[in-house]
Formats: sequence, C-alpha cells, structure tokens
Amino acid sequence: MALVTAQAFSPEICNRIVRWTRRGDLTTLCLTCKPLQREAEAKLYEVIMSGNIQITSRACQSIVSQPRLGSYVRSFGFFQDGRRSQREISEQFWSTLQLALSKMRSLECLFIQDPSFANSWILGDVVHMPFQLLEAKLLFYWDAHLVKFLESQNKLRNLHTIDGPANNASLQLEAGSLSELRVFDGPLAAAEPIVFVATTLTHLQVALEKNSEADVLALIPKLSHVAASLRALSILHLPEALAMEVFRSITTTCPQLRHIGTIPLPLPSKNSNRFHRALMGVNQLRILEVDVTSWTPQPTGILQRALAAEIRIYCPSIEYICFGAGATRTLWMVDGNDWSCHSETGQHSQFDALWKAG
Repeated sequence: MALVTAQAFSPEICNRIVRWTRRGDLTTLCLTCKPLQREAEAKLYEVIMSGNIQITSRACQSIVSQPRLGSYVRSFGFFQDGRRSQREISEQFWSTLQLALSKMRSLECLFIQDPSFANSWILGDVVHMPFQLLEAKLLFYWDAHLVKFLESQNKLRNLHTIDGPANNASLQLEAGSLSELRVFDGPLAAAEPIVFVATTLTHLQVALEKNSEADVLALIPKLSHVAASLRALSILHLPEALAMEVFRSITTTCPQLRHIGTIPLPLPSKNSNRFHRALMGVNQLRILEVDVTSWTPQPTGILQRALAAEIRIYCPSIEYICFGAGATRTLWMVDGNDWSCHSETGQHSQFDALWKAG
C-alpha cells in the first residue's frame, strides 16, 4: 500500500497534476498532501504580479516567514494606479517588500511602480539581494539607491526607468556595470550614464523632460560609444524646433540604425532638403516614426501614402513608416511598390513598442 502511494505521488505525477490545475485552485491543492504542496507552491509563487496592496503584502509576509517560498519566485511585480491616494502605501509595506526581495534568489524579472517615486531605498541594500535580474521595470527616479542597485546587476538585459524632478544626471555608473544590457527605456538624465557603460546596447528609448529638451543635442554625439551595436533609437517629446538638427546628428553619429523615431516631420516648405539629405545617410533604416501633429490640415490617407513613397525614394531600405497625429498612429508597410496601412487611436497602442522591433 505504501509503495502504491509513493508511486501515485511521484514528482512526475505531481508536476503533471499541478501543470493542469487552474491557478485559483493551487491553494486548495497545497492542502492535499506534502508532495502536491511542494509542486503547487512552486507554481503559485513563480509569478507574483498584482496591483492590490493587500494581496502583495500577504505574499511578501508569507515569503518572509517561510523563506523557502522565496526561492520559487522568478517574476515579481507591484503596481498601483497613480490616481489612488499615495498615503495608502505605508513605509511598513515597503520594508516588508524589501525583506521579501532579499529571499528571492531565483528572481529574474522585477517590476515596481511606486506612485510617489520616493522608495528606491528598498533596492539600496544590495548586499542582501541574492538575485541577478534579466529584466527590470523600476519606476523610481534616477538616484543613488537605484544606481547602486543597477551596478550589482551583471546579467540585466532589459531596463525601464522613469523621468522626474529627482533625476540627477551627475550620478554615474561604475565602469563595467550593465555589461549585458541590450534595451533601455528611460529619462534623458539616465541615458547618458547608461550609454557610457552599456557597450552592447541595441535598443534605446529616451524620454525628454520639460525644460531639458536641448540636452538631447549633447547626448546624440555620445552615442558613438554604442554605435557599433545600436540598432534602434526612439526619442519621445522631441520639440519641432530641434527636430532637423537632432535628426541630422543621429544619422551622422549612428548611420547603421534600423529604427529611428519619433521625428517631427517638416512641412514641404520647411527643411525638406535637410530631412532628405539626412535620410540618405542611413542606408540600413527599416522603420521610421514621424510626427505630423502640427500640420494643418493633418495628412491622412493618400497624402500619407505619397509622403511615405517620397521618403522611400531617399532611403530605399525603409519598409515601415509610422505617422503620428495626436492620439492617432498609422503604420504604412511596403511590399514591392504596394503600400498598405493600419491605424490605431488611443493612449496605449501596439505601435508603442515599434522601436523594439528595429
């Protein structure tokens, strides 16, 4: 009888049962027997992703009280709608979260959204952080705590941070940091230190902050540090007045780019020649994102198609051209000489990630 029981609950059988169990039933499965409990707990704690403070807090408390659970966590995320009161998140919550993170030795993906952007200190004690992340979305300001944490992450490949008034461009990363980083999405203040250390960077998206747009002109020449590897460059909120100068600098510094965006497109009567000359310098470009919000009237339909065809005359390698006009984005695709398009309207669009496809 004992032999039959042991066989019935072998690791292979338990793993198969858990694999086909709905996530909502895993807690019940934990109460069935020890072999199933081990498998069910591993599946239950593998991914912790919630915008609910109470749920996240309970999960963190369980990990703190039973450290073995922390070893199961591979992806952890906490996010909260910024419209909610920031006073709902206590310092005790952040302290518990920090302690729980120190138990997650297998953690690979970390996503933390702090509506107050003020609690990066939870990452500061890197000595007790046993994990090496592959992907991180850390919506904290660029400060000393965040920099110190990033210097400890030697396997990180994908990083997203946020812009804000506390960003400090003078905070530099140690040489040799982020040696595996491929993708960075974040503020201009963080882009410069990232570019100097992440020599294998392939995709870069930079968000310009208010009153610092002109600083992007100083950043572009510094991209020569990553020119050999960089394939995609996206600049958000680029002022129209700087567009042609920035675009010319980009094509001169990084002529091998396959994606460039988002460039305010000049009116046919303004700077067209400068734009076309710059296009001729990027003969590997496949994707170009342009903004025509300031045009009156805004080009649509046949006019967009004509503009796309004209752009391709000066850069024959282009396969996709995305026109942004306010909240509407239209992607034109060419197959031979035939053009087709797809439009989307709204704050969150699949075209938001177009820069990662470059």
